[in-house]
Amino acid sequence: MKDLLFVGLGGMTGSILRYTISKFLSSTLISFPFGTLIINIIGCFLAGIILKFTSNNMSEELSNNLTTLIIIGFCGGFTTFSAFSVESILLLKQGKVLLMISYIFLSSILGLTFCLIGMMFIK
Repeated sequence: MKDLLFVGLGGMTGSILRYTISKFLSSTLISFPFGTLIINIIGCFLAGIILKFTSNNMSEELSNNLTTLIIIGFCGGFTTFSAFSVESILLLKQGKVLLMISYIFLSSILGLTFCLIGMMFIK
């Protein structure tokens, strides 16, 4: 039951923050989905930090609680792979192939890179 509460609390917080950031960044003049890109990079960075932090000298229970709250709950609600997929397809349907390829490339490479940086951020 505790895990469900952690996932729900983290997911609600992440979803609200994602919505707020997306609305704020959607006012850009270019049709590139910067909001989702930035959100996914931040989420990957945070997941990397938490993965590394919880593996360093922490009790198993506290590690599981943080992982459930932040990675599964918050990052799950905050990051937007389904939005990423839809936005990629919409760019393709709009004939913006170069933007679509750029978006997919940047999201993948920067997401992986910032996850690693997040892990290196915690010694």
